[in-house]
Amino acid sequence: MEELHLVTMVVHRVTREPLAVLADAAEDRCLVVAVRRPQAEIMAAGPHPARDDDSRLTQDVVADVAAALGRFLTGAEITDLVDERFRAALRLDDGTTVPVRPSDALAVAIRDALPITVADHVMAEAGQSWRELQGDQPHPQSVEVDEMRAFLDQVTPDDFRSDDGGGGDR
Repeated sequence: MEELHLVTMVVHRVTREPLAVLADAAEDRCLVVAVRRPQAEIMAAGPHPARDDDSRLTQDVVADVAAALGRFLTGAEITDLVDERFRAALRLDDGTTVPVRPSDALAVAIRDALPITVADHVMAEAGQSWRELQGDQPHPQSVEVDEMRAFLDQVTPDDFRSDDGGGGDR
């Protein structure tokens, strides 16, 4: 099993289907997984540790049910590729795995900041070069970081003062 992390969410140009791009630690190899829209929204939001009643989602209930049974979730696995469709499971601390849709496995894992692993044979069959997939374009987050650095290099405290000489909020 190889551990991957969510690099980015994208939308397929033709089908408009959301895609999760998972990559290894070095971001050399990646796996592109089609996901359902509701789960894509959860994945895009990232981890959410709060468990208050107003912010709880169905994905949170999975961990709660496991805890009520004396277990806890330890990760999500992409276990197989059958007829060009990924198979996935959630893994419990005692080694038990529960088969679930890949979208659900990824949404639960990302929401709870759990490890995501992929079977070696799946990565061998469906894995891609991240560099080839993205072409000459840098990683999307790298672009945002570079843009922010460029902005910060140019901005001065005077840029935040109001025209009335009041200096803004103090």
